[in-house]
Amino acid sequence: MSLIRRHPILTLTFALALVLTLFFAVRFTVQVVYWSNPDHRNQQVQPWMTVGYIGKSWGLPAREIDAMAGLPPPQRGRPASLQQIARDRGVPVAEVIAQVESALAVLLAQRALEQVSP
Repeated sequence: MSLIRRHPILTLTFALALVLTLFFAVRFTVQVVYWSNPDHRNQQVQPWMTVGYIGKSWGLPAREIDAMAGLPPPQRGRPASLQQIARDRGVPVAEVIAQVESALAVLLAQRALEQVSP
């Protein structure tokens, strides 16, 4: 108690740093547990997925998937799902999924070539 009275700013700063550290440690742990589950890797593309989720699932850069599939990069706030992108474009979601799957095939083929080439 006397430490708080003698150094209130230092104590508050330490407490804030501790809370932030715990927050990021829990967040990191949750992501590691989620993505280490084999069920979440190389998932079939679904309408509810975002390009970022697809990129993490397949181990590919999401922005490259966006560019190759002709999709808009995410805007501020929540990234759009493939279903939202299709609705915004006025096209069936199957068309957007096909573009993403085509981009995945190309990027995976490029990765395979890079691993074979010396």
